[in-house]
Amino acid sequence: MDKIRYQEFQDEVVNLRRQLHSQPESSLQETETSRFVEEYLNDLGLETKRIGENGIVAMIWSNNPNAKTIGLRAEMDAIPVQEENDFAWKSKNDGLMHACGHDAIMASVLVTTKVCVQNRKLLNNNVKVFFQPAEENGKGTDIMIDGGVMSDPKVDYFTMLHFANDAPLGVELNKGASSAAIGSIKINISGVASHWALPDNGVDTIDISRKVLDLIYSLNDQYKSESPFVIGIGRINGGRASNVIADETLLEGTLRAIKVSDYNELRELLLSGIDKIQKNTKAKIEIEITDPPILPIISDSNLVDIGLLAGDEVFGNESRLVDSEYLSGDSAADYFNFARGIFFVFTAEKPNEHNYPLHNGNFDIDENILWKSVAVLHKYILKL
Repeated sequence: MDKIRYQEFQDEVVNLRRQLHSQPESSLQETETSRFVEEYLNDLGLETKRIGENGIVAMIWSNNPNAKTIGLRAEMDAIPVQEENDFAWKSKNDGLMHACGHDAIMASVLVTTKVCVQNRKLLNNNVKVFFQPAEENGKGTDIMIDGGVMSDPKVDYFTMLHFANDAPLGVELNKGASSAAIGSIKINISGVASHWALPDNGVDTIDISRKVLDLIYSLNDQYKSESPFVIGIGRINGGRASNVIADETLLEGTLRAIKVSDYNELRELLLSGIDKIQKNTKAKIEIEITDPPILPIISDSNLVDIGLLAGDEVFGNESRLVDSEYLSGDSAADYFNFARGIFFVFTAEKPNEHNYPLHNGNFDIDENILWKSVAVLHKYILKL
């Protein structure tokens, strides 16, 4: 195991990341990305299978007759963000960018696959690598699971990874919730249009939306929990003209909570509060809140211990067990219903620079993390 010179793969994983970064594609449109991935895997001598139009799966078989199967997932889609970086490998597709690190994830998984193939004799278990479309819009997990990715052979250990730039080079693992229970909120308020010269003839949905927002803000301020939660409205659309009372207003947002019990209770409080507002006005209010929510990701405690051992061999004391609770969401939680799972977060803050957050047009990572992510993933696979 110690004879593998992981650092020698740095140039390759960086070049892959940059090629993928320059050609981002949106959810369910990952045609060229999937072709790129498939060709790389085929060049390694692996047979690939398509799931849906763009999902890709490949198997690396161990010689161990008692082998279990490790699933290693990468996401392929980009997000609708205009890139503001000015390096040579910046996005060539206007309005699209790998601002969530999926380029680095794909590159790391591809090169980890290569290391596994080249050192197949060391594998105690089979490795199933799969590349998922449509992570950002939440549809890709169902595509892959419905397409049988967790079976034939059955995946016993599920592995996912993420890149962030909020800490120096290292790896973080969490035995608690790594994401939140999340759902969408859609509130449509219907009133009566009237000229503002005759305000008593109308039912003002913009005024009623103010009452709805007051309710939401009060829940955020007054609800008590030991874990983070939030109700947020990100989009409001109402009205037809400046001199006409708005007869329709639409509010769209999100409900997020680390604890599913908090999510469910906040959902009921919001529904009952909206019902009271409707009864006290002349408006009709229709509200949709996701039920059940996308569930939190919770890594298997024993797998985390193994992951920390792998991280220690690469990063030393920069391999961290954290208890941070983030209100991010990921439908990958559904994979954890089929197998014991682990979520690696590789931190890659660029030193002596301003680091822009995820989903920002200037998002970037310190690429020195890339060979180290391959080393951690491969060491973890060998330790299982």
